[in-house]
Amino acid sequence: MPPSPSGRGDGGEGSRGEGLPHGILYLSAYSGDRPDSKDSLPHPACQPLQTAWAEHGSAIAPGKTLRDWLRLNFFKDVHVGMYEQRPIYFPLSSEKKHFVAFIAIHRWQDSTLTDLLAEYLVPEQAQLDGEIADLLGTKGQGDAKAQASAEKRYTELMQLKTELDNFIQLVRQCAEVGPPPAKASDPQPEVAAKYRMDLDDGVMINSAALWPLLDPQWNKPKTWWSELCTAKGRKDYDWAHLAARYFPQRVDAKCQSDPSLAVAHGCFWQYHPAKAYEWELRLQDEIGPDFTIDEANSDTLRHQFETIHSQTVAELREKEEKRRERKYKKQAEDQLSLEV
Repeated sequence: MPPSPSGRGDGGEGSRGEGLPHGILYLSAYSGDRPDSKDSLPHPACQPLQTAWAEHGSAIAPGKTLRDWLRLNFFKDVHVGMYEQRPIYFPLSSEKKHFVAFIAIHRWQDSTLTDLLAEYLVPEQAQLDGEIADLLGTKGQGDAKAQASAEKRYTELMQLKTELDNFIQLVRQCAEVGPPPAKASDPQPEVAAKYRMDLDDGVMINSAALWPLLDPQWNKPKTWWSELCTAKGRKDYDWAHLAARYFPQRVDAKCQSDPSLAVAHGCFWQYHPAKAYEWELRLQDEIGPDFTIDEANSDTLRHQFETIHSQTVAELREKEEKRRERKYKKQAEDQLSLEV
């Protein structure tokens, strides 16, 4: 398994500089162990991986390097099954998996995708462009064998460049505006929105909006994004914060008719003040007399409801008092029957 971002197992950035920068385990089939590579395996945090592979790698994947096994096999052969399609490491990957970044979801920051671009992918792109430019200046020189070798290398690099360029474009799209539709028939998001992970939404929803970056290794998120966009039947995920980020009008309309959904999105008092008041009274009995349902402007909305709808407030309080009387009477009767 890839190391934690700290390299110590706790996932934090260590004061001794031993953590992987930005919590990203970056693997490059292009630059590999070159001194100027951005690949993470030479980093000290990966030394336990290197040591374990030296001892067990031949039994795990004979003939493969650690870098190639991590890029091509680790996720599908080990990790995704271990976590039953809810992995804690997301394998952001280019189409043919020549460029892969494993990122632990619990260490994800709002800047993670831009950090991936700025610190890894764009520098890698510059290295590729530089080598291609050098080859263009020399591939027509030398004997036929040298020219053929240069031409072959040029073709290889151009293929890698196309793959990396496309990967960078998709990372930027997911980071800044949202992913493309999973199906041509799927509705487009209502707004362009920057990607922001919210662990309360769970792995399925958070991975859905990254589906183009995960699809080379994991095709479930593509299906989940399609379901999130269409929001039909039992595949309606409009309870999620991410759904509200990309489809705010659709989710807001549902919140106005569904109190439970309004609770999930913090607009219970705004759209269902009577129900919010009723629930608050009930929960003050069950949790504590000072309990309140706190949302944006909830104090103001509560005061407005009490002022404008005083008769309804009185009826709700009377209803709650009667409920409590029945409850306590039942508890007393149950206790008496136990004593008898």
